[in-house]
Amino acid sequence: MPSVYPVQVMPPTFVGHFPNMAKRDEAVWRKFLAQHGGRYLGFAYDVAMGGRVVELPDYDDASKLAWQYQTALKIDAVGLGEREAWIFEVKPEAHVSAIGACVCYTLVAERERVFDRPLRAAVVCEYIQPDVAWCALQLGVSVTVV
Repeated sequence: MPSVYPVQVMPPTFVGHFPNMAKRDEAVWRKFLAQHGGRYLGFAYDVAMGGRVVELPDYDDASKLAWQYQTALKIDAVGLGEREAWIFEVKPEAHVSAIGACVCYTLVAERERVFDRPLRAAVVCEYIQPDVAWCALQLGVSVTVV
């Protein structure tokens, strides 16, 4: 089961509404797109993976999917490159939770085979604590400060 709902890829020039991205995160993401968006073939947003699959007799298929979506992990953005897919966690200030989120999302996306290419974990932020930046480096998580 690759993702709860089909992954929709938007062109790198898309700057409309980014589903489930907080307003402050969205401002950071817009800076990233302006500076680095052209490096990617496209972006997928709000990619939901995993979650709880319920088997209740009173639930129709749409209700089951809605339940799974509510309990799923949701990736802020995925950048599709020629050879890799970049799993982005977007935060104004990157703390340990941002690193943990992108590592977990990358592992689950790999387990679920959501994308057909190797995955890379990445954080986009305006600021990152020095100790957290060091941890990201140790874990192989790419950090882009915009």
